[in-house]
Amino acid sequence: MKKAEIDGIDFYTYFKSGAEEVKRHKDHLNKINVFPVKDGDTGTNLAITMNCIAEETTVSEDFNIVIKSMSNAAFENARGNSGIIFASFLGGFHRACGHLKSLTMEQFSQGATLAVSEAYSAVSTPVEGTMLTVIREWSEYIEKSHKTHHHFSDLFEGAYLKAKQVLDETPDMLEILKRHKVVDSGAKGFVMFLEGFNKLIDEIIHKSSETDTESGAVDIEHDRGQIEVPNFRYCTEVLLYADINNKSHIESLMSDLGDSGIVTGNESMMKIHIHTNTPDVLTKRLIENGYKVNKSKVEDMFVQADVERQAKSKIAILTDSIADLAADQILKDQVHVLPLSLIADDSVYLDKLTATKDNIATILDYSKVYPTSSQPDVKQVRVKLEWLLGLYEHVIVISVAKALSGTFSTFERTISEFGEDSNRVTLVDSKLNSGAQGLIVMEAVKMANRGESLENILDKIKEDIPKTSIYVSLDTFKYAVQGGRVPNKIGNVLMKLNAKPIMSLNEEGQGTAFGLAFSRRSIDKKIIKHVKKIIASEGIDKYAIVHAGNPELAERYRRIFEELIGKSPAISTDISAITTIHAGIGAVAIALTRR
Repeated sequence: MKKAEIDGIDFYTYFKSGAEEVKRHKDHLNKINVFPVKDGDTGTNLAITMNCIAEETTVSEDFNIVIKSMSNAAFENARGNSGIIFASFLGGFHRACGHLKSLTMEQFSQGATLAVSEAYSAVSTPVEGTMLTVIREWSEYIEKSHKTHHHFSDLFEGAYLKAKQVLDETPDMLEILKRHKVVDSGAKGFVMFLEGFNKLIDEIIHKSSETDTESGAVDIEHDRGQIEVPNFRYCTEVLLYADINNKSHIESLMSDLGDSGIVTGNESMMKIHIHTNTPDVLTKRLIENGYKVNKSKVEDMFVQADVERQAKSKIAILTDSIADLAADQILKDQVHVLPLSLIADDSVYLDKLTATKDNIATILDYSKVYPTSSQPDVKQVRVKLEWLLGLYEHVIVISVAKALSGTFSTFERTISEFGEDSNRVTLVDSKLNSGAQGLIVMEAVKMANRGESLENILDKIKEDIPKTSIYVSLDTFKYAVQGGRVPNKIGNVLMKLNAKPIMSLNEEGQGTAFGLAFSRRSIDKKIIKHVKKIIASEGIDKYAIVHAGNPELAERYRRIFEELIGKSPAISTDISAITTIHAGIGAVAIALTRR
């Protein structure tokens, strides 16, 4: 039935069809993704954004109820440049039409016009030839033509054809598109959304969805060597519960931190997007200015680009952020890392990305309740595994000790969702953490990069786990008690005695006190004495020195153990923010694998 007015159920039904169309073709959109960074995830980001909106929308005949819930879901779940631009577009629609129970074509036109304005204003430096251009031209067609059409089906048909025409012109607007012989991926995602949107309106079926799906395809094998390295390492997204009126203030806080800046939102929340080398600096500034970080997503674009250009192995090694690895090691050896979450009051931070050694003191200072930790976000695990399985023959996941965290179970549940592909993923409980877990991960990565077999790598992991230990020198029991690692009664007695522990892990990966003394010097002497015994009886294959904001003592450890063991540490870095809240600022550890 042709309609001159649509209600909330109509709009939701059309939207859901558009979201499903994008989801069906996300792999193609990933394939042609070259701008602003060739990271191969535009299709995934748009599909997740749109389908989360569809899943979380409150379905009602009243359009105002539908569009408000869509706007909120969009800002909460938007991913990537295109996803956040799309969220801004919906947010603009909500601002313009959020008071209406149904829409005439004129009202829809007014909503689309403000939506385009919102999308453009959200982007710090709008670029033509992208999704923005196609949305604007689509909206302008609706604004100019809505009075000449009697039904939404005719209006949307003409607007879709206009959007498709402009999409085909995007290579002439952006040199990078012309060079790669593709259309803009985000723009094509919007056109595919329109295809799906239109399909349910009066049963209009566009054959182009069958014949033009691969338009703008690129030969990935031929093109890999031409992948551009991004200007900044981390694609960073932050969700704040703050009014959009704070937009200019937020923009001033991030203006010197990177590029591809987007700030958008509505009356209750804001979404930030930026490419930066310092997501933790952004977080620190937000905290100091009174903002609560509700959600974050950070992608390592350098690793993504390096792997897309040339993967070093057929087997991917994935671990969590509790494994202590230096950022340059992660990039050099193509290690894949999923961050755990650090929760402080109502804010959620990403371990080693938005919560690091450089801002953990600020997080602690501004938190009313002592922070806790949480396993990786299930959506992030699913997206990461899906991406890795598209690039590698097999994935080995090396998790922090199951006895210490629910991370292993999160990996296990998510892997089981992949059906037959779950057979291409092997999950390993390292029964370790921190630098000890890092040693297991780096050995597996080196073997994979040498081209060794899956069986050999898994055998080596199994062999090394019981031979690997960690000894942590703590200055106080205070943080272990606050973090729940040591019972209150025992910890309080030991703190009154000014006792200083050596913490370690037992065979099952549970925390245990290895030793006790009443001065830091005595603790260090006990660790050195124990390591000397291991050298004499078994020998040490490799070791790591890690610390929580104590580079001076870590350097002293490095000099001592380098002389004793006769080699440099395989890993020398800061521990994760999550381990810091349990061990305390000032902690230093040696992890080692016996011969």
